Amino acid sequence: MPQKRNNEKPPEAMTWMKATPVLAVSVVFDALRFLFNQFWFFGPALAALYCTSKVSGVIGTTIGGAACEAGAVAAGYFGFFAIEIFGAVMAIAVGLFGWMLVGLIVIKTNARIFKENVGNTLWFMGSLFISEIPIVGSVPALTGVVWRMYSVQIKKEKAALKKYEEKRATEQLQGRRQQAAEIMQISAVQQFQATEAEYEAMEEAAVKAAANDNAERAAETADAEEIPDELREAA
Repeated sequence: MPQKRNNEKPPEAMTWMKATPVLAVSVVFDALRFLFNQFWFFGPALAALYCTSKVSGVIGTTIGGAACEAGAVAAGYFGFFAIEIFGAVMAIAVGLFGWMLVGLIVIKTNARIFKENVGNTLWFMGSLFISEIPIVGSVPALTGVVWRMYSVQIKKEKAALKKYEEKRATEQLQGRRQQAAEIMQISAVQQFQATEAEYEAMEEAAVKAAANDNAERAAETADAEEIPDELREAA
């Protein structure tokens, strides 16, 4: 009998190459969140750099840089609380937006990461909780959790794909063996039929030969038993 084809599709397998874009987005938002969480330092420094680039061409690099640095220090000292509050608010906003964007990308491109690994949903929710805490908000929670989720998924799906390939190879080997056995069986049947037909032909030829021999013998006997006409007239 012909072997039925196995239409089972190979399982999908996530790779680090596919996960890299999502990880890159996570890194960007974690970096922005870190920047705003430390805005009390980065804010005045960035302001000083911007000021230096604008006024250095007017009053000179040295004088302009010194003036901008002094202004940044003064702004950082007197406006520390305002800058800190602004940075904290922006860090929370950036963290929430980044979490939502990454979650949407993952759902659109790789929804099975949540469907097949229920624990990933809890981990992903936990990354938002950690990101929104001002004290530990500088920790790259989003990147760490996304990396962990993909790591678990890649490991599981790689094992599932390997198991599928081994099963597929076994089925193909069994199919080849069955096909070879069927070919041998068909060949044996054909050979038997050919031999049987040859024996029947030989038997038929032997029967015809025996019939011809019997007919010749009967004719000879009839000729021998026939009375000649001369002897019949003499009688």
